[in-house]
Amino acid sequence: MKTLFTSIAIATITFSASVSATNVQLRPADNTFETKVCFAAATEGLKAAYELVRESTENFDHFTAILSCNGKSLVRTARTFKQTEQAQTTRKVGFVTDESLESQICLDAVLIGVDVALQKHDMQGFNIICNNQDIKTFAKKFAGTTVSL
Repeated sequence: MKTLFTSIAIATITFSASVSATNVQLRPADNTFETKVCFAAATEGLKAAYELVRESTENFDHFTAILSCNGKSLVRTARTFKQTEQAQTTRKVGFVTDESLESQICLDAVLIGVDVALQKHDMQGFNIICNNQDIKTFAKKFAGTTVSL
C-alpha cells in the first residue's frame, strides 16, 4: 500500500511539473493602447509599460489605477509572467551522493519534494539536515533545476 501511494504521489508530481512547464504564448487581443500597455508589461516588464504610458499623454499612476489586464493589475501582470519566465529557465546541477539513508532522503527531497521524500523513507517528524541546512531549505534551493546524478 505504501509503495502504491508513493507511486501515485510521484506520478502526480511529475504530471504537475510537466503541466506547469508548458510555454505560454501571449498575443494582444486588439490594437488598443490599453492592450499595448498590458502586453508590454507581460512580455517586457513593468518598466517597458511605464515608458509606453509616459510617452503618451496619460498619467502613469492614474492610468494604472483604472487599468485591468485580464482581471489583474498591471504590476501583477508583469510579475506573473516574469515568474513564469524564470521558472522555465533551468540550470543543471550534478549531485554526488552515497548510499546512506540521509543522502537518499536529501536527494529525494530535491527530486520529488520534501514531504513525499520524508513519507517515502518513513522519516516524518525527524529533523533532517542536508549539507548543513534544514531539508526544506536545501530542497528549496534547487527548485526549478534539472538534477543529474
